[in-house]
Amino acid sequence: MFKALKLSSIVFVAVMFIFTLSSSALQACVMIPGSSCGSEPCEDEACPMKEAKAKLIKISTAESVDTEEVVLNVSGMTCAGCEGRVKGALTACEGVTDAQVSHKDGKAVVQVEKGKANKDVLIEAVKQVGFSASEG
Repeated sequence: MFKALKLSSIVFVAVMFIFTLSSSALQACVMIPGSSCGSEPCEDEACPMKEAKAKLIKISTAESVDTEEVVLNVSGMTCAGCEGRVKGALTACEGVTDAQVSHKDGKAVVQVEKGKANKDVLIEAVKQVGFSASEG
């Protein structure tokens, strides 16, 4: 019993040491000598805050794409694994931004970019993973 307790204590200390070390390394990466990278981006070209803000703006504009909802009736699903296979097939299709699949309801609600996804392609993708589908 004491061996297990000692081992778990050693593992806990090792994990905490690694966490502290990685946290310190992240803080060191953010700080650039000679510039102030506090809460506002600095004027330096290599400012990590400026780069992070630019990526955040790019992500937020990408989410503003016009989408529409396509509902498919999917039969043959019996479990969460089936849901995962159908969701994977649907999200792999061009123009699909998200898919919510329920084996209990026998439905897949697919978010697609307007004009970029074909319903027949979505139905064929579901058929390729072993289930039958129709427009709902």
